[in-house]
Amino acid sequence: MEDEEVAESWEEAADSGEIDRRLEKKLKITQKESRKSKSPPKVPIVIQDDSLPTGPPPQIRILKRPTSNGVVSSPNSTSRPALPVKSLAQREAEYAEARKRILGSASPEEEQEKPILDR
Repeated sequence: MEDEEVAESWEEAADSGEIDRRLEKKLKITQKESRKSKSPPKVPIVIQDDSLPTGPPPQIRILKRPTSNGVVSSPNSTSRPALPVKSLAQREAEYAEARKRILGSASPEEEQEKPILDR
């Protein structure tokens, strides 16, 4: 490698024009080498993909949902019938039945009365 002067910083080399001189020197060297090689110039090759049609894009239509008797219905009104309102006692009884079926006890107090075994 040649004895080249090394700049203290990029800013200093850019301000003095040293970077530009080195770049032009390297560019001239590569141009000379490419002339000597006698190879055809490198040109980017563009390959077109003919598998897709190049026609106009398809038309997009926005469709409306069908209406019944000219009135648009809300999804909640027709999908589920109204459930009867249950009293607190009915809900507690159903909860106790489900808990007994799943856990084997009807109330949380029965669970706490059993001794907890340490492992």
